[in-house]
Amino acid sequence: MIREPRRTRLSFTVVGSLLTFILQVTVAPNIAILDVVPNFILGFVILNAMFSNTIRSSLTGFILGLLFDLTTQGPLGALSFVLAIVGYSVSSLNKELFSGSWQVQAFFLLGAAFFGELFYAVLLSVIGYDSDFLLSLGMRVLPGTLYDALFGLIVFPLMQRSGERRRGKSDLLRGKLD
Repeated sequence: MIREPRRTRLSFTVVGSLLTFILQVTVAPNIAILDVVPNFILGFVILNAMFSNTIRSSLTGFILGLLFDLTTQGPLGALSFVLAIVGYSVSSLNKELFSGSWQVQAFFLLGAAFFGELFYAVLLSVIGYDSDFLLSLGMRVLPGTLYDALFGLIVFPLMQRSGERRRGKSDLLRGKLD
C-alpha cells in the first residue's frame, strides 16, 4: 500500500476547514429554507472524520465549532463539544464498523448528521438555551439533518474520486488512510 505524504492530508483538512467556515458564515444564512440553516461545518467534520484519524477529526471538530461559536450568539463551546465528539465517534466507527460500500457510507453519513444535530439540540435543551426540545426536534433537527446529509452526499463522491486519483486505488472507503 502506497502512503501519501502527511502534508497532503493535513493541507486538505486545513484548507477544507477554512473553506467550510467561510461557507458557513457567508453562504449558509442566505440559503436557509423555512429558517433551517445548513450546518456545513457538521457536514465537513463528518466527511473529514470518514477519511482521517480520530485525533485530527476531533480536533478539527473542536476548532471549527469554537470558531463558529465565537461568531454567533449561541452558547460558547456547545457546538465545539458536539463536533469534537461527533468527529471522534465517526472516525472510530467508520474504521471499525462501517467501512463497506458507498451505500453503507452514505447511510452512515445520514445517521451521523442526525446524531450531530440531535446531540446539539439535546445539549442546548439541557443547558437551558433552547426551551422547547420537541419544537427544536421538528423544526431544526430533522430538516437540518436532511440539509447536512444533502451537502455531504454532494461532497462525498468528489472526495472519494479525488482520493482514488491520488492513491490510484479504490480502497479509500475502507478508512485505511491513517
